[in-house]
Amino acid sequence: MRKLALFAILSIAMLTVSCKSRTQKMHEFVNGFNQTAAMSYSGLSGTQAKVEGLDVIELNLASPLDINDPTASQAAQLMISALPAMFQREESMLELINEGVKFKVRIIDSNGRIITDALVDKPYLDKTQQSSPINDGQSAEETAINALNASLPMKYEDGSRLMKIERTSRNELTYTLEMPADMQEILKSPNAEPLLKEVLKSDPSTQNTLRRMRGLGITKVTYQLITPEGKAIQSMTFNASEF
Repeated sequence: MRKLALFAILSIAMLTVSCKSRTQKMHEFVNGFNQTAAMSYSGLSGTQAKVEGLDVIELNLASPLDINDPTASQAAQLMISALPAMFQREESMLELINEGVKFKVRIIDSNGRIITDALVDKPYLDKTQQSSPINDGQSAEETAINALNASLPMKYEDGSRLMKIERTSRNELTYTLEMPADMQEILKSPNAEPLLKEVLKSDPSTQNTLRRMRGLGITKVTYQLITPEGKAIQSMTFNASEF
């Protein structure tokens, strides 16, 4: 099961060599972003980056939304509103912004249609930082989590659904996953938890997610498994030390 959230990808495509040209940095960012997206997404296609000209990077961010859903526009706009805080925290992206690179960000639905877009550049970040109308005192992590929750539930190929993401304590993040009926009896087995933990620990997207969370002060990630009726099946907690 691959549970990497949409905005977590933005934090993995890091550039570490500052002496490279802007063009080299742009291409390295795009390559890293696309490699991570291809590895991490399950059931969603269309998340990709590409270089446009000398100073523009296009970011297409796939979502489980449907453009015909009346709530899709609001959810997509909430995702856009979380971008400035995340750009400010990501050294690679902020470095490119400060060197004059513009990010053309597009939120696309499950069929590849554009729901909304935004051009993120230095004036855009400066303006949003000064006015700060979108955060209401929230941290970047809280803003991103709220944006992600606006697009849930998200269904995965195995039939499970990501229902909610919560920061349940200062250092703990909890994912609530609804499990399909054909998996519920298996999960109740005494041997299910250690086996499932090993599967999740070996999944590259889970590894990347937990490593990123550790950088944000999250030392525990809990998967709360429930039935479609909301009844708890079991929970599993991963510590940062396990990765």
